[in-house]
Amino acid sequence: MINFVLVMKKIIILFLGWRIFLFLPLIISEVFLIPRTGYGYALYTYFLEKGSVLSNFLLYPFGNFDAVYYLLIAAKGYTVNAGFFPLFPLSIHIATFPFGDILPFEEKQYFTAIALVSFYFLAGLIVFYRLIRLDYKENVAIWSIIFLLIFPTSFFFAAIYSEGLFLLLSLLAFYFARKKKWVWTGVAGALLSATRLVGIAIFPALLYEYFKGGNSKSLGKLLSIFLAPVGLIAYSVYNLEMWGNPFYFIEAQGNFANNRSVESVILPIQTVARYFKILISVNPYLYEWWVAFFEITFFVFVVILFYVAWKKKIRISYLIFGILCFLLPVSSGTFSGLPRYVLTIFPLFIALALIKNKVFKIIYCAVSAALLFIFFMLFSKGYFIS
Repeated sequence: MINFVLVMKKIIILFLGWRIFLFLPLIISEVFLIPRTGYGYALYTYFLEKGSVLSNFLLYPFGNFDAVYYLLIAAKGYTVNAGFFPLFPLSIHIATFPFGDILPFEEKQYFTAIALVSFYFLAGLIVFYRLIRLDYKENVAIWSIIFLLIFPTSFFFAAIYSEGLFLLLSLLAFYFARKKKWVWTGVAGALLSATRLVGIAIFPALLYEYFKGGNSKSLGKLLSIFLAPVGLIAYSVYNLEMWGNPFYFIEAQGNFANNRSVESVILPIQTVARYFKILISVNPYLYEWWVAFFEITFFVFVVILFYVAWKKKIRISYLIFGILCFLLPVSSGTFSGLPRYVLTIFPLFIALALIKNKVFKIIYCAVSAALLFIFFMLFSKGYFIS
């Protein structure tokens, strides 16, 4: 019990240190960087009333880009923004319910949402530690958390995005499965598939865990796992009622002008070829060249990490989940958003922690922390990162 309390203190200190660190790039960007010309709508300030306290440079960046859609849905429900799954904005709506009728972008809504994402992520780190300790020593668990915290796009866990909730629910689903608590496993899986489309990847992963985990089999336990797709099914029914198409949320993804194919599967090798053409033909002085460069770099890096994870014999059910979460977005004809999407693929950070080469760890920490600093600076001023 004493050891567990000490570990929790260590995780909380790491979390608070990371959260404080994120203010540094905001200070630097305020001094040296101006908002991206023509992209004012990407900033939270675009939607705020003049003089709002939320216009402060230490506050508004956490509401930039997609956060605006989540806050709109939380306050007003769906209009045409079906590409954003319901559980995260619903949780904001429920949390703000005691305050009465909340309008989008009010201070109460903002601070409630920030408190929620902070809770989701901190709880996720604790569950991450508990899950890893089922198979590995404490140092592997702590290093996995550190590598996650300094990942170049980890600032999305602090922003009003669904990443923290998705990570927490995926970890809970596996933790309950490892503890043979199958009803809770199914409930976590159902909530996960209502958080993001790739949450459905938990279903085959849990089935594998059930049949290969040496469990005493029963129909009731198996049926509990079949709760996992319920979140996605429920949202499909809502789409049918709202827009006359149970898969409108997929069609809506094509409305974001990010070159994502929603009608056919594009092999990742085709997308790699397309990115090489972009890097050859586009002027490196353009910001879009660097976006493409980092998107394909993250793709290659993650492929290598999956190989490392397989060589290190990370649990197969974790890899099934991670690979499916990876393949779904990269089979859409673009790697747009990939640096953020891989953030919740937790086996990758276990793989990093299992690499014993100290030189690699030092280089990774230095490069990753530097990119985290730069990426959040850019994101804070309306430059698309992921």
